[in-house]
Amino acid sequence: MSGQIVGFIGLYGGALFGLLGWFYGITKAKKQRALDETHDHIWQKSRSFSWYVTLISIYILFTLHLFDFSLTISSALGILMIIHLGSWAFSGVIFSYLLYNEADIKVSDFLIGIFVIIVAAIIFTVFAILTKNWYLFLMIIPFSFVGYLFINQSKKVNG
Repeated sequence: MSGQIVGFIGLYGGALFGLLGWFYGITKAKKQRALDETHDHIWQKSRSFSWYVTLISIYILFTLHLFDFSLTISSALGILMIIHLGSWAFSGVIFSYLLYNEADIKVSDFLIGIFVIIVAAIIFTVFAILTKNWYLFLMIIPFSFVGYLFINQSKKVNG
């Protein structure tokens, strides 16, 4: 029973805090006159990209199902929701950074670094959930470091 109460608090509390953060961001952006065509373009592309990531994750979940990994409906939908919303947020931040960054960067290295971090996080999170071995989360750290090295290398183009 207490697990259900915590679940309700997490589900609806997370949605409430997400909406409050979204509302706060929109009001701050309106005050700074940041809601223009560029903003719309960035977040439209980000939404499109997140659907591609969600489609790939659906195929991964179906493949896991073919190998007799059993998931409940709620855990599968939760994984898909986290992947979709997370990839939407991350890609929006990345696209904003790439568009508004004035320094020269090597975009291919930057995207490889981000891709390594996101894919490692998704894969090891799914495997940690499926195997219930939470130490698999630690495997994200070395891949994140490799991704960071790619991102850091992308900024050294000025030479």
